[in-house]
Amino acid sequence: MVLVLLIVVFVLLFVLRYLKFGAIGGVEGMPETPGRKTLVVYGPPLGGRTSRPGLEKLVREAYPDADILVPTYWHRWMSNVDAFELTSQIETAIREADDRNKIGGVHQYEKIVLFGYSTGGLLLRKAYLWGHGLDDDRSVRHERHPWVERLDRLVSLSAPNRGWPSDKPEHLDIFRYVIAYVLQRFGRLTGTGRFIESLVQGSPFVSNMRVQWIDLFRDGAAALGDRKPLIIHLVGDKDELVDRDDSIDLEAGTGANVMIKTLERLTHAEISENLYRDNASALNPTGEAIRMALVTQPGAFPAYWADRVGALQTDDQITQLIFIMHGIRDEGTWPAEVKRSIEAQIGDAAAHVKIIPPLYRRFAMLPFLLYWDRQHNVRWFMDQYTQARAMYPKLEHVDFIGHSNGTYILASALQRYPVLKVRNIFFAGSVVPVHYDWAGRIADRQVTGRIWNVCADFDWVVAIFPQFFQQISDWLGIEKSRPGLLDIGSAGFRGFRENVATAGILRNLKYISGDHGAAFEPAMVDPIATYVSQNPALDFVARWRPQDRPEPRGLERASNLSWLIWGGGLVGIVAIGAIFLHLAGWLGLLGFVVVLLGLLTTF
Repeated sequence: MVLVLLIVVFVLLFVLRYLKFGAIGGVEGMPETPGRKTLVVYGPPLGGRTSRPGLEKLVREAYPDADILVPTYWHRWMSNVDAFELTSQIETAIREADDRNKIGGVHQYEKIVLFGYSTGGLLLRKAYLWGHGLDDDRSVRHERHPWVERLDRLVSLSAPNRGWPSDKPEHLDIFRYVIAYVLQRFGRLTGTGRFIESLVQGSPFVSNMRVQWIDLFRDGAAALGDRKPLIIHLVGDKDELVDRDDSIDLEAGTGANVMIKTLERLTHAEISENLYRDNASALNPTGEAIRMALVTQPGAFPAYWADRVGALQTDDQITQLIFIMHGIRDEGTWPAEVKRSIEAQIGDAAAHVKIIPPLYRRFAMLPFLLYWDRQHNVRWFMDQYTQARAMYPKLEHVDFIGHSNGTYILASALQRYPVLKVRNIFFAGSVVPVHYDWAGRIADRQVTGRIWNVCADFDWVVAIFPQFFQQISDWLGIEKSRPGLLDIGSAGFRGFRENVATAGILRNLKYISGDHGAAFEPAMVDPIATYVSQNPALDFVARWRPQDRPEPRGLERASNLSWLIWGGGLVGIVAIGAIFLHLAGWLGLLGFVVVLLGLLTTF
């Protein structure tokens, strides 16, 4: 029995993660002979083209004389197919189809239409951006291809333009939400469901796409000229997974080229089902709405057809954004004090500055030690950043103040999201590795200002706990931090490693007097506010004179033995568990484990 249990655990933990549970497929419908004038690309939902045959039928009836490309992927909720690879395959197929359809070296397609339902809409939107050469998150970069110049329209049907929700949506019943939550946790434990996980709100795939979209239609509007495609998004007012306001970035810079239509009394599934009347030849109102979105010429839509596009209420006054991010269990008032200090110092200029306080949930120790749980707040931060980019069209600078886990949020986001750009950074109590690649972030122009990293001489939290992960990285000879289990460290105590590429930009302040929260004591708040709002040249070394203080030799020696402290703690936990097992049997051991997990997920 024990052997069977061990085999089951082994399969769950180490085998399932290497299975696909889906197929990337290919792309059907490549043109055999040149000459047709229209190309339509249909992106099916998660289950593939066979899960919604009525949609493909509608597309073919709407464009009987067009070449129609259909990706043949299919997925289940456990799918581990790579969303980036799948999107690259789709965009490459569009390039190849366009290049095949030439006569005398001239592209014959005069009109290209992209239409995707649910996940398919998200993939096609990303493919369009990559076609423009906005593919800094693509494994192999390509030049801009002329097919994008002839895109007539992009029609998305219940596409999760903000990504799949990570919190409970309004219309999703609690029963299905609990099931989804359990499946998500199961997927993280077993390494499955990575396809869906890669498309959640704030994920690199989604956030990079949304910022690239804003960059193209707002900042690159001049390059598009009069070639802006028509963007149409249809969504049901009872959709359990996609909200109307999730698509506000579609409106960024596109103006009259965007149409959003809400279909009444339809859920996420119902909007794509039963599109025909009983005789299966005439469309019902839902099917007719989709057909109109596909074929009606711009300017020919009835005035009543689309919603009023007004979800995006932009603020043209905001030119600077300041994020303030606290640690995992930080319930202090310092973020509010920093905010008040900034507003007091800049006076009337506050009308041009938006300060975003820490709004993410309290974070316990165990989730902090688990990479996927750490990433939850990174995704939240990038979702906030993307929303801000859409809301503030005149935004010029983003500055960041972070403490403890807040420093990890920014450092990890800079690694995983090439679209993220920040100016001046202030870190204190940082849990980022000392070998973090600041030189790469500076070279890629993701960081354009200064970086201050403040270390406290009695910060035992950083010196002991994340230092263990730092030591493992050092033992393995890792020279540059990479996303994963070991992407935390002890820079908040030992400082970041500096080199020629970071000279004059990255500064370590070692040490100020105090513990983990020393940098945000009341006397420290005003200089931090001055640095991010008025004077990025402010010298914290001169201001706080740490050179007068001795090196924290005792804590440094203890930090070098963090592996022993961690090992001793683990041995103690195992010993206590063995005592419970001996005194109360398996039931006693189970009770001990439950209490231990409760403590680790509470404190």
